[in-house]
Amino acid sequence: MSLKINSRTLAHFPVRLFYLGLAFVYFCYEIIKSGLVIAKLIISGSRGDGGCIITYHCRLEKHWQKLLLFNMISMTPGTLGVDVDNDGSIFVIHLLNVDDKDHFFKQARIFENLLSKAL
Repeated sequence: MSLKINSRTLAHFPVRLFYLGLAFVYFCYEIIKSGLVIAKLIISGSRGDGGCIITYHCRLEKHWQKLLLFNMISMTPGTLGVDVDNDGSIFVIHLLNVDDKDHFFKQARIFENLLSKAL
């Protein structure tokens, strides 16, 4: 059995590796930032009355990329992935604070773009 690697795949490897590293760094940044916001809410005595459920339309093509994005959203403090439709392109997400809706959409699109370039 011989392993065939075409030159096009090999040429894009450093670029994909760069975007994968960038996605990891951005994800860690968002986890830390969101964790601090949640800690501030807890310390201030917030009861969490401002939550909401939204739908997010994913543009990624591969199912495992969608799964990775869904898990990244769920692991970020303040968000929780609740459900995915049968096609895997619509996510149902619970946000802890309704005011963070615009930030969530911006953050999710950045995650999506980085994942599509990296994987």
